[in-house]
Amino acid sequence: METIESLTKSDLYETFLQAYSPVQFRIMAYIRTLIHDRTGADDVFQETSLVLWRRFPEFRQDGDFLQWALGISRRQVLKYWRKTRRDQQFFSEAFLERLSIEAFDVTRDMDVRQDALETCIHGLTDRQRELIRKFYGEGMPAEVIAVLWNRSVHSVYKCLRILRRTLFHCVEQRLVGGL
Repeated sequence: METIESLTKSDLYETFLQAYSPVQFRIMAYIRTLIHDRTGADDVFQETSLVLWRRFPEFRQDGDFLQWALGISRRQVLKYWRKTRRDQQFFSEAFLERLSIEAFDVTRDMDVRQDALETCIHGLTDRQRELIRKFYGEGMPAEVIAVLWNRSVHSVYKCLRILRRTLFHCVEQRLVGGL
């Protein structure tokens, strides 16, 4: 088995992308959970991505890439908070550290929640799945869906509200029941 140190630059880049691509949105979600300013979060995500690439040769191939990446992300967030300390005047360093740990734990559990959500969505009717796909997946406004389906905007929003509640309860039951 090749070690990271023995890979060519091209192979190293490909190996990095294979590990990074599937988790990049979770890294961004983690960062956005902790930094609500979109520009600041985007800057931290970009810097985190660069640090991940630069430090990738240090990554143990048998390790958990997401956990390693979130650890680096956490340090980048703390660095951002220290740099923008004037905006964080009400929060102590200890509080910010605890907040980042909580967000780390939530992000780590996202796979289980995502799997439960996909299973719950699969259990919906075709029409319900189509509504979810149009509204959330394609970003189609409720007004447009209402016209396409010859329904009122109110009925589209009501259906979405019911679907959100149904999916929430389904996911919670799957997580509690370990299904």
